[in-house]
Amino acid sequence: MSKTMMYVGVDVGKDELWAAMTTTKPRPFPHTKTGVKALSTWIMKAAGDARVHVSMEATGIYSQALAMRLVAHANLEVSIVNPAQIKAFARAQLRRTKTDRVDAAVILAFAQSQTPPPWTPEAPAISKLSRLVAHREAVDEDLTRWKNRQHAASYDPRGVKEVDQSQAKMVRMLTRQRATIENAIAALIAAEPALAEDRAVLQTIIGIGPISSVQLLAYAKGRLTERTARQITAHAGLAPAHRQSGSSVRGKSHIAKQGDMRLRTCLFMPVLSAIRHNPVIREFYHRLLERRKPKKVALVACMRKLLLIARAILISREPFNPAYQPLM
Repeated sequence: MSKTMMYVGVDVGKDELWAAMTTTKPRPFPHTKTGVKALSTWIMKAAGDARVHVSMEATGIYSQALAMRLVAHANLEVSIVNPAQIKAFARAQLRRTKTDRVDAAVILAFAQSQTPPPWTPEAPAISKLSRLVAHREAVDEDLTRWKNRQHAASYDPRGVKEVDQSQAKMVRMLTRQRATIENAIAALIAAEPALAEDRAVLQTIIGIGPISSVQLLAYAKGRLTERTARQITAHAGLAPAHRQSGSSVRGKSHIAKQGDMRLRTCLFMPVLSAIRHNPVIREFYHRLLERRKPKKVALVACMRKLLLIARAILISREPFNPAYQPLM
């Protein structure tokens, strides 16, 4: 097999795919099964015996579905890149025009210059769990919204029977839907011994309960065990960002927030509990306060520490031990 690498940049849209490679002009393909097949044929024909690296921006399910179809081909690897990286790269190139065609060319140039790491699909069980958990949270949001409407309507003296009945029906329907999703999550974990074991060991950490343990597995399982502590901290958007230049610019530090907001959010309630009941997190929190750190800064630091404890627990497969002291 030839060691030559051919790069392809693909701009992924809901209805259309624009692909760019060095040997020919960018061209569009419909974002359908037929269009993806035509794109694959076009790429592999142009590649010949060369290895192929296809890069695309992360666009949720659209990019993941395309990536899963492309990686099935031999000699072909895929990378899914953070859109912020592509945007910064385009700005560095002084690109002033933004169209799907131009975006495909920018992604191609980025891939050739930066050689982003290959993407690997999640395990089927984790992929399914992630979709179930995300759907449960969407149903929860809708259920809360409709309950709030129902509560507000109960104070309106001009009550309309049809509106009240409709609101009550929506609340009942969403409540049933949430129960269905909860049952599906429980059934999936029961059918997957590895997931059940991971969930059990995570729940030994004081502060992490049944809901947050499943969220951690859904949003970070592979990344927790495969990435370094620094990488998983950045992925969660909990890495500190400093702004300082010379003696005149001394901006206030903050967290980057350039990671997965879902992972960062699911740590918030557990860390509030851990600050009260987990001796490791509680001691760490109060030590930061004694050093005159603002409460918000201390809270974020505790979220980061709790995330790294979860990472260590999943790697070691040992239950959480508050008395454990790492070797220096």
